Amino acid sequence: MEMRAIWLGSFTLLLLLCGCIEPQHLIPDEKINFDWQFFLGDVANGESIDVNTSDWRTLDLPHDWGVEGQYDLNSRADWQTGFLPTGIGWYRKTINWNRNWGDKKIYVHFEGVYINSDIYLNGKHLKHEHHGYLGFEVDLTEHLIKGENILALRVDHTNFKTGRWYTGSGIYRNVWLKVKPQVHIENWGVAFESTKHDDQSSNYSVEVSIENHTAESTSGIVRSALFDAENQVVASLSSPYELHAGSNTIETLPGQLKEVQKWSVESPYLYRLVVSLVHNNVVIDRSEQKVGFRDIDFQAGQGMFINGQLTKIKGVCEHHTAGPFGAAVPDDVLLNRLLLLKEMGANGIRTAHNPFSPTFYSLCDSLGFLVLNEFTDGWEREKASHDYGLYFEEHWENDLTRFVKRDRNHPSVIMWSIGNEVRGPTLATQRKLINTISKYDTLRKITQGGRDPSRDMDGDEIPTLLGIKGFNGHGEIPGEFEHHHEQFPDEILLGTEVPHTYATRGVYRSKTHWRLRDFPAMWERRSGKAGKFSFLNGKRSEIPDLTGKEVFTDEVTSMYYQNGVYKPIEVDHPWGGQLFYQSSYDNATARIGVRQMWQRIDSLPYVIGQYRWTGFDYLGETNNWPSRLANFGIIDIAGFPKDPYYLYQSLWSEQPMVHMLPHWTHPGKEGVEIPVVVYTNCDEVELFLNGESLGKQSYEGEQLIWYVPYQPGTIEAKAFHKDGVIHIQQQTSAKPYRIRLIPKRESLTANRTDVLAVVAEIVDENGILCPRADLPLTFEVKGNAKIIAVDNGDPLDLSNYRSNQRKTFRGKAKIWLQALDVKGEIEIKASSPQIEGATLPCKITASHN
Repeated sequence: MEMRAIWLGSFTLLLLLCGCIEPQHLIPDEKINFDWQFFLGDVANGESIDVNTSDWRTLDLPHDWGVEGQYDLNSRADWQTGFLPTGIGWYRKTINWNRNWGDKKIYVHFEGVYINSDIYLNGKHLKHEHHGYLGFEVDLTEHLIKGENILALRVDHTNFKTGRWYTGSGIYRNVWLKVKPQVHIENWGVAFESTKHDDQSSNYSVEVSIENHTAESTSGIVRSALFDAENQVVASLSSPYELHAGSNTIETLPGQLKEVQKWSVESPYLYRLVVSLVHNNVVIDRSEQKVGFRDIDFQAGQGMFINGQLTKIKGVCEHHTAGPFGAAVPDDVLLNRLLLLKEMGANGIRTAHNPFSPTFYSLCDSLGFLVLNEFTDGWEREKASHDYGLYFEEHWENDLTRFVKRDRNHPSVIMWSIGNEVRGPTLATQRKLINTISKYDTLRKITQGGRDPSRDMDGDEIPTLLGIKGFNGHGEIPGEFEHHHEQFPDEILLGTEVPHTYATRGVYRSKTHWRLRDFPAMWERRSGKAGKFSFLNGKRSEIPDLTGKEVFTDEVTSMYYQNGVYKPIEVDHPWGGQLFYQSSYDNATARIGVRQMWQRIDSLPYVIGQYRWTGFDYLGETNNWPSRLANFGIIDIAGFPKDPYYLYQSLWSEQPMVHMLPHWTHPGKEGVEIPVVVYTNCDEVELFLNGESLGKQSYEGEQLIWYVPYQPGTIEAKAFHKDGVIHIQQQTSAKPYRIRLIPKRESLTANRTDVLAVVAEIVDENGILCPRADLPLTFEVKGNAKIIAVDNGDPLDLSNYRSNQRKTFRGKAKIWLQALDVKGEIEIKASSPQIEGATLPCKITASHN
């Protein structure tokens, strides 16, 4: 009720400013995510009104049927797409006629359906949509009947190789019902641009596309108003419009905002832009969105300046999925992932390699991320046998246009990417993509990840057509940035995908592991380069072994886990189980380490930053069965930070921090020297073992290492900075004794969408985490909530995500609960054989809707 009162108050004020009466007939967009019917498999005449749906499920959107299934080596999917089911799915939703619709236009808007969807209303086919990542609207008006209407979708993901990673399957984003007058603002029809900034004011323009679906000419006034964060109108504009029958027009409203508040990474200030169409003093249509004023200046040889402040991009690449949720990511989960990156010190995200959800960009606007917004993975030539390359030549212009129109008003979107490591790229295609974007956005720079086709007839590199030159893996090669800058000093350079490092949470090896030599990727094995270390000569930065002899010889993997059963890993190559778990010491990589890469980026003023591969582990692109994920992330697939997370925090965050690795539970290694590494951004660190000082080291940009003969007890690091001292300690654990449950929020709202994450830890009798405990857990929930996912971060745990059971991995697991629609108390219980269980109470409060 409180939010509604604010909205009505601000809208009434706007109407008074416009000289309009308050409209009684504007119907807000309605999210229609609840109570869909679903059937996995093909259904003859599934679009028919009278088809038998007695064996269909009822579910809420968003929905991804892939992560509901079982991992299966013999499924149609493979190592790239992640061994989860694809196939065909049918969805149905009843839409009841509303007498207030009258002569309105009725649309259904899908934010994302994967993939190849056919939309029907009351048995009539209305549209086929090939794209899996872009939203689309369907006009229902002519086929609605008074009474019940059946909206049906057939989603065809039979050809599973539609991407080189796990993509998901189904209606995995929001669905909206939109009721519009015959004359209305076009979908994505508002374009906001701000230019000519100074410290006090900014020029801006609002471009509005208007459609007339009547058989008569019409006229009116288009108005815009900017509201500040206190909900006060700070600027308003208006312009008359005229439309012939069945036509459309674009009206541009130029203005100036004085005393402007700028949007930045540190202070992402947002205004609310409200655009209205007025006819005969009545508001007939309205559009609202958040916008920001910011000035981005790219200067060759000097860097990127946001509102005059030199800024380096400290970014990560992400796929659109989120571990056990697949592509159907709840808003709470997405927000928590972004906050985790922000706390690390990251300020940028690259949407690899496709458009993300509208919610993602809105959250990035409010949190202050710098988004490199990527259109597609490839162009005319497919990179996976059934990917977007099949549709590119026919649909690229329309798809690129709606992509840019959809996202152009987000201040977080600072540049566009038109491709990633494109196969067979041509200057002709690159030029037409650039020109199309420039029709709708002239302010943002354009780049692409690797394989820029800027070469002459002899194959020599020439100046790029792109506004920013992107470097993927080849940017990790020593001297690559420097060499390019010498050739083309006027170009702006960006690490679009660097570095490619690996880690598994809680796993350590003291010897450096190089991917090509020690755990080759599938593409390296297929190319014949695997194991041939000479291919990296001159292409890698040296990472010395921490010890001459491997300390952690017990890190040998020979089994995987699935639904309560350990199974042997069967391999036909010399690398065995070491393919799947990698060291957390920043010594498992393709070509360069985390610290080395950032030192290079930070030292070169003509390189504006980096987007590392990746922030989170992601499903698919595995190292073959039985792995379920790519282990590139600095946060694991369950959302637990790995040690490299804290390394980045020491490099990117201004907040004093200290982190120490490894854990201090190493039975059987008494007397063995353990490399103890400390990450910090403080001035000096002193290490203690069982209260005895092991000496101080000053931090001068490199990692701090002590070689400590292992003995059980407490190891502690004290970090000294100008304002005081912070410390961290690791204690040796005894045997597992009990489960500890840690909630990530205190309560849920009874709205069928709120999500609570609960961490389960295995601890000893003194509450110390047992860092090697892999114990089976069973969860039980009492009350008005349901389990929607479980995970533990283990690359080799192929258990079902929708079960109430999961083993811990390195002492931890996580469960996610979703509220139902009734308030009250809930109780979460966790149990495991031979140790003490745990119970956690939680409240579900009444919904405010």
